[in-house]
Amino acid sequence: MPLNDDKRRAPAVHRKIENVSEEDIRVSVIGTVVDKGESRVAVDDGTGTIEVVFDLSKDLDGFDESDLVRVVGRPSDGSMDGEVIQNFEGFDVDLYEEILEKLGEFRS
Repeated sequence: MPLNDDKRRAPAVHRKIENVSEEDIRVSVIGTVVDKGESRVAVDDGTGTIEVVFDLSKDLDGFDESDLVRVVGRPSDGSMDGEVIQNFEGFDVDLYEEILEKLGEFRS
């Protein structure tokens, strides 16, 4: 049964924090947790830091400062309204960025 397009979420576009824009609908950022509160984390990817705020039902107990994570959410006034946080320990960020660069060259 096909999904109703009105109920589908916009895809999350991978961004460096310095490139996150209010015009983005949904973004994905990979970085290190540099600060954590009850319902928020601050993530740094080397280009900047962004605060990601989750609703109170999101359990952040499994995440600590210095963890590598991917967060998905909607940009909002210089921060993000968080939807998803994933543990990315063991993920090779350099290789991922190299592949993205090669794909960009291939598409050009």
